[in-house]
Amino acid sequence: MERIKVHNRSYAAFLCLGTFTALILSLLSPMMGWVLVLCACSFSITAYKAHNNSPPLKNSLLNLMAMLCIAILVWLAKDFGLLNTMINLLVVSCCLKILNLHHTGDYQMVASIQLFLVGCGLIFHQSLAYSLFYGVIVILLFCTLHAIKIRDTSFRKYAKQTLLLLAQTIPIAVILFFVTPKLSPLWKMPVNKSNQTGLSETMTPGDIANLAKSDELVFRAEFDNALPKPQDTYWRAIVLDEFDGKTWSLSERSKAFQGPPSVTFTGKSLDYIVIAEPTSTTWLYSLDIPVLVQGTSTQTLKTNQQFQLSSSSPLYTKGLYALRSFVEQPLNIYAGYEDTSQYLQVPNTGNPETVEFVLKNISPSMSTQEKIARLNDIFRSKPFKYSLSPPLMQSNPIDQFLFEEQVGFCSHYASALTYMLRLANVPARIVTGYQGGEVQSGNVISVHQYDAHAWVEAWDKSAGWTRLDPTAIVAPNRVLSGLLSSIENREEFMKKTPFSLSHLQEYAFFNKVRLLMAKIDHTWSQSILSYNQESQKFLLKRIFGSMNAQTFSYALIGSFVVIGLFIFLLFIPRKKTKLNEDQYWLKGLYALIEKQGHTKDDGETLLQFSNRVAPHLDKPSSAALSFMVKSYYQWKYAQQQQLEDFSAVKQRLHKHLMVLENSSQKS
Repeated sequence: MERIKVHNRSYAAFLCLGTFTALILSLLSPMMGWVLVLCACSFSITAYKAHNNSPPLKNSLLNLMAMLCIAILVWLAKDFGLLNTMINLLVVSCCLKILNLHHTGDYQMVASIQLFLVGCGLIFHQSLAYSLFYGVIVILLFCTLHAIKIRDTSFRKYAKQTLLLLAQTIPIAVILFFVTPKLSPLWKMPVNKSNQTGLSETMTPGDIANLAKSDELVFRAEFDNALPKPQDTYWRAIVLDEFDGKTWSLSERSKAFQGPPSVTFTGKSLDYIVIAEPTSTTWLYSLDIPVLVQGTSTQTLKTNQQFQLSSSSPLYTKGLYALRSFVEQPLNIYAGYEDTSQYLQVPNTGNPETVEFVLKNISPSMSTQEKIARLNDIFRSKPFKYSLSPPLMQSNPIDQFLFEEQVGFCSHYASALTYMLRLANVPARIVTGYQGGEVQSGNVISVHQYDAHAWVEAWDKSAGWTRLDPTAIVAPNRVLSGLLSSIENREEFMKKTPFSLSHLQEYAFFNKVRLLMAKIDHTWSQSILSYNQESQKFLLKRIFGSMNAQTFSYALIGSFVVIGLFIFLLFIPRKKTKLNEDQYWLKGLYALIEKQGHTKDDGETLLQFSNRVAPHLDKPSSAALSFMVKSYYQWKYAQQQQLEDFSAVKQRLHKHLMVLENSSQKS
């Protein structure tokens, strides 16, 4: 490592530890457990060494630890995927390197590794808040590099130098952002059940209630025109059609479907853009019936016969896509192609009371609409309650819900009605997704986890699939105004999520600030994520007139030429200012003292420099230096006008200057 003297060693070490800790906290998702333990041990040892200025560890010990860690990473790489493994490798290398922060090169290497980790963090987090967070980390890392080079301990000076350096890179970064080809990532992260957030492909009544206790943002939708009515904002995600008596799941039969070669849509449509948060799943969100206008820059989107929108690979980062939903189109466009018999499947045993209830109240002669009305009456005639914390119902759960507890969340109501419809020979299925959302500003809706919802679709030969929402019968405000609309649900939600920002809705000023922050974040996400391959081609086409491989090459070459010229202008040698006679003399004085191993720091005055180095010189040199400094200050500042020419002063000080020169030659 480079053996240049390190200034402010303890300060720089603790700053490195602080930035590393912040980066680890932002990358907890891809981190292995044993790597986190290694980080904790490394931090403790480094903090102790920095506080006590302890000597470095032996390289042989560190090399042995490195070999052991690499072996473990290679062994676990298959389960964690290439990207996650490489991130853990960077963290491990940084952990081992901070144990030996001794020379300048050690700090530079640790800062370089952390800059790579900042880039990894932006793969997972692309919001404005995280971008600002990582920007602060970069500033602190460069402050660390300045601290080890400058004797001065002023953080203000480090920050000034850092901001000046980073300001010079902004034009280069902007140019590269617009012209660098938007390619698909070279890695693929593994699907890990523990990392999935939001809805899943199975649902046991009560599961969605757990989601409703979270205020995590799921997606934002920006409409081109007026917003749809709250009762029409059913955001479809997953259709569940198989039931084992307790749990609903996505069957394999629904994936094998050969529909008509082309479909015609009619009626009113809504155009909107969705910015979805990472979920580690392939399911996306849309209003019925979605037609893709523009997909994400890195994935292929598609819909199936159940009107579900999905991507070609799991959504690990924010994704933006544009849709057109035909909200007045009946859900019967696949009539004659879809086998509805699969939506009549029920388990052979279980829930005997519900089976008996349906046999008594439903006759084969009834029409589909009459059956639906009769089964919905049970929710009107009995004192059902809507709750975020329903009791556990594990044995014959539908019987317990309908005839004993009569307290549940939307998934309980949807599960019970779907099961009863199937018993009544009406094809039915459960749709899970989100309902409603918070109007953020003008034409933007923000949908959170507490908007998670489940509803029912029943098949009617004349109308196709018809949406049924038994929750709206028991708690109509849930559909019209959202989960937090009723006082009971708000109090229950506040108990489960005491630190949710949604509680600020009750205070006008803080709610305005919250919505403003959400609007800024939405604008940032849309500006960054909407710039994909198509946007880049459109921009270059406007500049060059046509878009082909040749013009794209010209754009790249031209951009690199501009960047090269910009860097040349930054580092072009500046014309040196002509020194006055006294300044030239001072420069020679500093050079003589530097030969004896004492360098003047930036910003240090002549008097400060003299007071610092005088104790380290021999007596004649110290006395000569003090006399020259005193004489120079008297000539420079004691007179209101410098009546005496400096050449006369220089002659008087010449013999004292010779004393320093002779001393430097001896050393």
